[in-house]
Amino acid sequence: MRRPLSPWIDCLLWLFTGWLAGLTVTVSGMALERAVSPGPWFRSLLNVAPNLAGTGLVVLLGLSASRSRPATVLSLRRPPWIALPWVALSSFCLALLSAGLNTWIERVLPMPSAVRALFEQVLEYHTLSQFLGVVFFLVVVAPVTEELMFRGLFLHRLSESHGRTYAILGSALSFGVFHILPWQAIGATLIGIYLGWLVTRTGSILMPIAAHAFFNLVPVTATGLSDRVPIVRGLGAGGEEFLLAPGLLVGAALALAAGILGTLRATRQRPAGIPSGPSQAPAGPPPEPSAPH
Repeated sequence: MRRPLSPWIDCLLWLFTGWLAGLTVTVSGMALERAVSPGPWFRSLLNVAPNLAGTGLVVLLGLSASRSRPATVLSLRRPPWIALPWVALSSFCLALLSAGLNTWIERVLPMPSAVRALFEQVLEYHTLSQFLGVVFFLVVVAPVTEELMFRGLFLHRLSESHGRTYAILGSALSFGVFHILPWQAIGATLIGIYLGWLVTRTGSILMPIAAHAFFNLVPVTATGLSDRVPIVRGLGAGGEEFLLAPGLLVGAALALAAGILGTLRATRQRPAGIPSGPSQAPAGPPPEPSAPH
């Protein structure tokens, strides 16, 4: 089926659809929570439901409209697992730098107490069941669904017409806009650039899913360790600033560069599969040979 709309129009429609579906499920969950007293597992389900509904619906709609196979659109291929340690290092450094960036953003634009309470509610846990619920949402569901949507569907759609670089930047911007709040959107856009590069470099959506999971695991772990390890305070829930000392900033930046270079070395054979730009139609049939004189 030929697409009548431009890639950006498709992406904007998908974003709106994801927002609307997520908002609808969120409001329904709030009404249900007031009507009943949910247990920890049911509350965990209510936390993941908006994400599953919004991103899941968008991915299904995008796949149904695509002319390519789902495995091609979503880059469902085996990744070069040898690059995984370098990806983990890069993700950890990005989590540190992102926390420092968020601290700076909050100083320029203070976060309302209601928004801060919402972030802390997502991260905080005090029992094993609460911990498993947070891990399930932030380390499993969010990385899988958001990467399939943005580094799968969005990146592939944009790359069909504009090439890899434009698709990486466009999908990252869409990823940031999807998070709406400025305390998330700016960092999400910058991290989305790395995740988009990672899927084009490895040819597989599984590597950015792993990177996204590593990135989210940092604040989850820091939340549980903040009482015993003061240095990680500010990375998780608790409302404290994460101050990046100059030495830590330089060290994190150098380690991030080392992780990217290590990924480059581990993926010298760049896989095919992600469109590099609009396909070119043949110019025409080859010329017929001239008759002998």
